[in-house]
Amino acid sequence: MKKYAWMILAVIALAGCQKEAKPEQEKEPIPQPSQGPYTLTLQASKGADTKALSLDESTLNAYWGENETVAVYLSGSCLGTLNATADGTDNHKATLSGELESVQGVAADVTLTLLYPRAEWDYTGQDGSAPSEDGTLATKYDYATASVEVKSINGNEITVKSGANFENQQSMYRFGFKVGGEVLSVKEFTLSSNHNKLVTSRSYDSGWTSTYGNLIVRPSSATNELLYISLRNENTTTTEADQFSFYVIGADNALYTGSKNIPGEKLGNGKFISAKSIAVTKPSLAQSGTTTVVW
Repeated sequence: MKKYAWMILAVIALAGCQKEAKPEQEKEPIPQPSQGPYTLTLQASKGADTKALSLDESTLNAYWGENETVAVYLSGSCLGTLNATADGTDNHKATLSGELESVQGVAADVTLTLLYPRAEWDYTGQDGSAPSEDGTLATKYDYATASVEVKSINGNEITVKSGANFENQQSMYRFGFKVGGEVLSVKEFTLSSNHNKLVTSRSYDSGWTSTYGNLIVRPSSATNELLYISLRNENTTTTEADQFSFYVIGADNALYTGSKNIPGEKLGNGKFISAKSIAVTKPSLAQSGTTTVVW
């Protein structure tokens, strides 16, 4: 009889467990991965040597302008762009916010690279115009970078551990040219360096890689005003001076050449260098039977 009593108790216990199990429709839902877009918002600042630009006498002033853009990079891919909203009381600070198209590879502790003011890092095509908030020097060629570490991804929102501090990646120069003491009206000029470290563009993989070459500045029309250029010169490993060579096409369509020594202490990023009176001359014509090549 005891044997059968134990069997009855076991059947009752099993039935009790089955009653406590939740029906299929009442089970907790399984979290599904977010499909995007993914929102990233962070605080940013830039020092006195970075963006946007205005010229006050001989000083470049930098601040955040409304709706300036910042590209977000990871492992060679641009994930998207953020828009800037300047701080109402301190325009050296801004809130950056936007939607990323992808979070492939993004996880806690991963470092994101930020590039201002556009996703393409390219110094070609400059027009020599003076610094202004909406001028090409500010909107296309005044690059600054920063890095931030991801804290977490919650649903469609990415958070970072701290704000972004942007650093300037080039210097600004302005040049004027004279022939025998007279100001030369310029249609365009080509600039080269004897160290061959003037950057024409940069690409991003696991880090930034530079391409070097000459740069051409071509204003919208011939002008005798000072011409500005954004230069990243990677001849910064020594304090040795650099020599810039100029090939200038004047308003008279003649070719002029000249050079300018740049002291070692003037090299590097985040500086403003002015050379208003670079002496240029017409090169001597080649003798009969030889060929002159202008590049």
